[in-house]
Amino acid sequence: MKDDEAHRGKDDIDGVAKKKKPKKKKKNASEPDGGKTQLEYTAAPSRLDPVGEEGSEEVWRVPPESWVDITSICDAAVTSMHVGEMIQSPNFRLFDAMSAIEIMDPKMDSGYNNSEDMTLERAVETGVVTQTMSHEDFIGLWDRLLMYFLMWLDGHTIVQTIFSCLYLQDLEACVKPMPLFSAFVDAFLIACRKARLAVLKAGIFDDEDFVPNLCSVDLEAHVHSSDPTVVRARIKKECANLERDPSPLGKAVASRLEFIGDYMLTLADLEGDKRNMEVIRERLTNCLRLVEVLSETAKSASLDVLRCFDASSNRKLLGPGPPRTVEPITDSAVVFGMWRSHLHELLLCSNLGKKTLMQLLEGGITHKEEPNVLPRSIAQLCVSESALLRRLLVDSLESYLFPREALQHCKKAADSFLERSASLFAHLLKLSHVNRARRFRRLAHTFPDFNVLQHEAWQLDEDLKKTFGANLPHPRPSSLWIMEHCLQAMLEKLFLGFELDLYDQVELHMIYWYADYIYGLRIYNMNELCCAKEQLLGGASKRRPKGPPAAAARGAGQRPRNPPPALLLMEATQCAVRGLFRLLAHCLRGGQLNAPSMALEGLAQRFVLRFRSLEQFRLPHLPSFQDFVKNSASLQEPVENRAVLEAAQISFSESAQLLEKLNAAREKDAVPPDVSLDDAKALKRVVVANQLAIAKLLQSFALPQQPKVTAATTHHPHLVSVQVPHDKA
Repeated sequence: MKDDEAHRGKDDIDGVAKKKKPKKKKKNASEPDGGKTQLEYTAAPSRLDPVGEEGSEEVWRVPPESWVDITSICDAAVTSMHVGEMIQSPNFRLFDAMSAIEIMDPKMDSGYNNSEDMTLERAVETGVVTQTMSHEDFIGLWDRLLMYFLMWLDGHTIVQTIFSCLYLQDLEACVKPMPLFSAFVDAFLIACRKARLAVLKAGIFDDEDFVPNLCSVDLEAHVHSSDPTVVRARIKKECANLERDPSPLGKAVASRLEFIGDYMLTLADLEGDKRNMEVIRERLTNCLRLVEVLSETAKSASLDVLRCFDASSNRKLLGPGPPRTVEPITDSAVVFGMWRSHLHELLLCSNLGKKTLMQLLEGGITHKEEPNVLPRSIAQLCVSESALLRRLLVDSLESYLFPREALQHCKKAADSFLERSASLFAHLLKLSHVNRARRFRRLAHTFPDFNVLQHEAWQLDEDLKKTFGANLPHPRPSSLWIMEHCLQAMLEKLFLGFELDLYDQVELHMIYWYADYIYGLRIYNMNELCCAKEQLLGGASKRRPKGPPAAAARGAGQRPRNPPPALLLMEATQCAVRGLFRLLAHCLRGGQLNAPSMALEGLAQRFVLRFRSLEQFRLPHLPSFQDFVKNSASLQEPVENRAVLEAAQISFSESAQLLEKLNAAREKDAVPPDVSLDDAKALKRVVVANQLAIAKLLQSFALPQQPKVTAATTHHPHLVSVQVPHDKA
């Protein structure tokens, strides 16, 4: 029985297989080939029949030659379909749809209407490219080039930004006849070359930051010279000629020539090995002054002038793929605002040698928002010198009461420790100059190195105790130094999640709970360090601080008589973080903060996801999810309980008091430059906003229904402000 079924199945399969074979054409005896055998080719079948399935004889009807609109049929079918169901053709599956290109769609079809692409020859014939321009035309065209320069540094291709200008495709024929234009273009192209060399030399860019590929564009081209000194002399000559023109437009053109000349020389000096920072600062200061002039004299360029910017002329230079368009920034106020930030960031690069190691690791060139790739690359070139890095390490260690004499008396152990530290901190400095997304991911891999270095620091501290004995100002300066930098890296990684918008509202209180513990460790260590410094100055008692570091979260340990402003700001931040943990936990428990039930159930998995990398460094106590649940007292309290809100109010009040002390120190000019007053002002706004929210929530206990709240980083990049909607009644 089984054998018969097997033979029958084999016959069926063979039958289907035979049916798929194309029949050979019979040889016609009348053909004039003399009876010779010839290879015959038969066209492939238009379809393949399904094999081995029920209903294989069903033939998919070939669609008619004329297209029929079936939108109404699909709409009708959707009304009776359930979630997860779909309509598809047997010979066009989802896999085919992923590989398909919609023909005649300008966004998908790269060959669509390619006959309309602009060429230089057509531009000359139609008058788009001319050999004469007015001063007003120069202003509009040069401002557009300056805008595209910044967009190139923001990650767009050079052929869709700078070299979308048709004049740059033939400098000899299109630019050289105009002396003003040729002077500007020579300086502009040198600035482009120096910027690209600096970015490539620093090596901190990623695919989303910068496109180094020139797409066959000759960036080494020039009109008269590629020597920055010669080009600057030519610009001075043209500016002298423009002084004879008393019109405002002549002065505006001269300002742009002077600006690009100084900017070109600045990049040439910053990209080189020998940097005269004083001269660089003078030029950048002058560029900032000129940017204000450029912003005031900016003119809306006519459409006839802007027609010379056409990226379609370079479409053939791009790689295969869908057409990519770069939308220009038309608002001149926005463009020159970007230039102000860019120049301020370069100005900060010239002062990096005066900053401490902690300031450099926290981002020493951030002016307002994240800098583009060029200032970050310049900063990396400035801090990558080995002599500078060793000086930064030794100065930073000395601020933690590491005796400088140990470099001689404990030379072998100290040199070994500094060598390993230099490797780690060189990597950290490089991470501080990559973009935020990459820094968030790569910081997770540094904590094992911190842990190894912590063990070496303990060994070095033991050698210091044997060598210096009672003369050692602090019993563990090396390990305290390593731990402080590691805790700062942990906080940076946690807070980068806010800047990258990675956290859901359901896990915000969990992030702040962990940050509260880390801040507690830092404050404990800083209190201990400040007390030791006061002992050296004779301003405090000789008692050593008692209690293990694990008691930091409970507020144990000594406190200096005159805490420095940095410690006051840290304590104020910890109080605000603790208040946010209590406030958000209460809102989640009461259902006032939108939180899907699935997210609440997966909070344990989120805890592992967020903090698993931090566990690679040995802390005095490893916080666990059970600790988090235990400390979230509001999760076990009734909704009507006011204790949690009152505790949050107390935390924010303590933060406000500490900020008042910091403000008093600022009025006495006792705040060092390493303390950011802008951070203190942003923290003050967060405290006030959340105090108002708590006051409204306390009043809402008398209402029959609790109001919904929202949490957003409105006033601070990392600390949210809870907002309670106004009562419509």
